[in-house]
Amino acid sequence: MPSKMKLVRGNQERIGKNIHKDYQNALKAVLFDMDNTLFDFIAVKLIACREILSYLGEYDTKFKKDPAELFRYFLRGAYGFEDHENIMDYMQERKLFTVQGYRDCCEIYDREKLQNLELYPGVRDTLKELKKLGLRLAIITDADRYHARARLTRVGLMDSFELLISADMTGTKKPDPAHFLFALDALGLKPEESLVVGDSIKRDMAPAHKLGLKTAYASYGDWRPAEKTEKCFDFQLNDFQDLIKCIYVLNSGLVQADLQIKS
Repeated sequence: MPSKMKLVRGNQERIGKNIHKDYQNALKAVLFDMDNTLFDFIAVKLIACREILSYLGEYDTKFKKDPAELFRYFLRGAYGFEDHENIMDYMQERKLFTVQGYRDCCEIYDREKLQNLELYPGVRDTLKELKKLGLRLAIITDADRYHARARLTRVGLMDSFELLISADMTGTKKPDPAHFLFALDALGLKPEESLVVGDSIKRDMAPAHKLGLKTAYASYGDWRPAEKTEKCFDFQLNDFQDLIKCIYVLNSGLVQADLQIKS
């Protein structure tokens, strides 16, 4: 009996001549989360935290330099995930706060997390391929518009998306459905005509699935293993390039079980 991957390859060859027509008749848009889906944002936040602690250590030789400890301040929920007040609390609780020192740390944080951004392998080429197939591409992010544009510009993708939906545009954050509904309305599409790609089951997959959108879980970027409570996604991506395989499946008439997306 032919293997599942052989069946997939056979179907890919079968639909090759009519691929553009098939894509247009089925999936019409891909809605991407940004952080930890296009690039590893947690990694650059940790680099920024490390550089802040290096700066603070210049004034206190006994200072414990643990980037993860500062990073945890951003996870408390006391402020936003990007708010500088997290840095202020960290400094004040360790009696390291000065007005100038705080300003310097905020500048270090913003500079380092932006300068060290790098796309996951295959992102640029995959997005180009999706656009060749006639798919419309959009960003749906919990970052505010200013930071989202800065990050996309930094990695050279600002012109790759026709639509950017940020938290300050909808007035809320995922898993609230506002981001997804905003995108569908702006693009003039039905839920079943769009695929959502994101690294969070709770914030991306679950709300999109509930609305009837197709879903691809970017497991390679998920840093929240405790959130994995139930399978509410159609596909699992082990790397960004797996997305092309998902598109083939969605538009070739194959059932989901015919494709095992493994590295």
